[in-house]
Amino acid sequence: MRIGVLSFASPDTVYQRWAPTFDRVAADTGHTFSVLPLTPGELQESVANDKLDFIIGNALTTVTFKKEHGVSNLLSLVPNYHSDPDHAIGSALITRSSVNITDVKQLSTMAVVSSDPNAFGGFQILAGELASHSINPFKDFKKLTFVGFPQDKLLNLVLDEKADVAILPSCVLESAIKEGLVPESALKVVLQKEVPDYECAVSSALYPSYAFSKLGHTDHVLATQVVKSLLSISVADKEAISGRYQYWSAPVNDRQVFRLLRTLNRWPFVTNWEFLLKGAVPWVIGAFILLMLGYLHHLRVRRLVVLRTQALSSEMEQHQHTQKKLFEQQKQFYKAQRVLLTGEMASGIAHELNQPLAGIRYLTQGCLYRLTPEQGELNSALNKAIEQVDRAQSTIKRFRQFCQQPSVYEQCDLKSLVEETLNLMAPEFKRMHLSPKLSLNRVTTVADISLIQQVLVNLIRNALDAMESEPVPQLGIQLLVEDKHAVIIIEDSGIGLSEEALNRLFFPFETSKENGLGLGMVICKRIIEEHGGQIHAVNLIKGLKISVSLPIKEQQDV
Repeated sequence: MRIGVLSFASPDTVYQRWAPTFDRVAADTGHTFSVLPLTPGELQESVANDKLDFIIGNALTTVTFKKEHGVSNLLSLVPNYHSDPDHAIGSALITRSSVNITDVKQLSTMAVVSSDPNAFGGFQILAGELASHSINPFKDFKKLTFVGFPQDKLLNLVLDEKADVAILPSCVLESAIKEGLVPESALKVVLQKEVPDYECAVSSALYPSYAFSKLGHTDHVLATQVVKSLLSISVADKEAISGRYQYWSAPVNDRQVFRLLRTLNRWPFVTNWEFLLKGAVPWVIGAFILLMLGYLHHLRVRRLVVLRTQALSSEMEQHQHTQKKLFEQQKQFYKAQRVLLTGEMASGIAHELNQPLAGIRYLTQGCLYRLTPEQGELNSALNKAIEQVDRAQSTIKRFRQFCQQPSVYEQCDLKSLVEETLNLMAPEFKRMHLSPKLSLNRVTTVADISLIQQVLVNLIRNALDAMESEPVPQLGIQLLVEDKHAVIIIEDSGIGLSEEALNRLFFPFETSKENGLGLGMVICKRIIEEHGGQIHAVNLIKGLKISVSLPIKEQQDV
């Protein structure tokens, strides 16, 4: 947990003061705490960027952060020099013992130094006192200088006569004398106010001292644990002695701080128009620049629209021409596929008819052997039947020879072949609003390009048919090399197949399509096996996966 401590002294001094307190809190809560001494500007930045979990700051800081960042005040500090936390800190006007100041108006001609215009005890409280005397230190003081931190150096400036008066929080001078940093009779506090039971000289009214607060994002359970630990510290504990306080108390009334803000004409009692104007100027300039850029962009877009319209007209003409060519090519391709399917079907029928015709011939010959010489007419009829069977078998043989045309093997770039096939089927993809997911490696082998393309078309067509009713169809195609084989993998998100249908996928005349012939997968299997490859199918969780494996061959291997 990060504790930001408002620091007006050296970071080491501030750390040594507060580290023992939060070492004890760490021991009580089991959490680790980091004490970070921060100047007012650093504290403001850290709180704004949520870099802290808790803060220790003066009453003015707490009130401001409450409004701007939702900081919650948890505890108030009771300092050593006063037992009333509502009246614990004020401003002291410190000068050399030889200087005599009896009226606040004398300050206007003197060299006055302070640490920071936003320092609570070091400047803001005294500014409120001066405002009650109608004095504005920024306008009425001829020599007002802010020299930063630590505050001890302001005492040295007065001692070295580089300044006449230093505005510091009450008890700073007494602490410096106690620590031996300043001779006891060298400096004094002027324009003192009588405050009963207050151990330090002060030149103003008193206000609440330091407060312990949590940021909005800090866990309330953790904050409760920290508060319980801090409340357990008593005046005799080493943590209180090191921290120069008596104990922590419940939050005090911060009404006096709001009165001071009213006197100083600060939030929430006055609108800081100067601040708002300074903040608005960059936005106004930025808005003007954006408007100019927007107008220039508008002119540029208009010009681009004209050019793009002309380019689109030309592209549309080219697209229509290309689409027409692809459509014609697709029609020719499907026509060739139907011819191939017809040939395969006829070849299959011819193969199946050969068996019964052979049976008819054998049976007829058996009948001839059993005829008697007196059955001449029946003998002649049976011989004519055998002649017709032989004629049919001869016709079927010639038909099969015609269908079994030799394949044309050549060098084949499988990646280009897959891409060409996808281009061929682009209208189908567009119809289904489908963009295939591709992972294609460059693989070259020797194959019959037309037949392999027939296989690809058939497999992709089956995948598209299976996804016809899918709201978001998905098709994946991979081309890779495994063990000197080119492997083409096609995965779809369709309806898949039953186990029975999957086992009979490559059987002829087996189909799940209403108007299918059941020969497509049989033909694919035959073509792949003719190339020395294999084809497999497996069901996915949703869809089907087809794997085609082809051996990678060189031209001389064929």
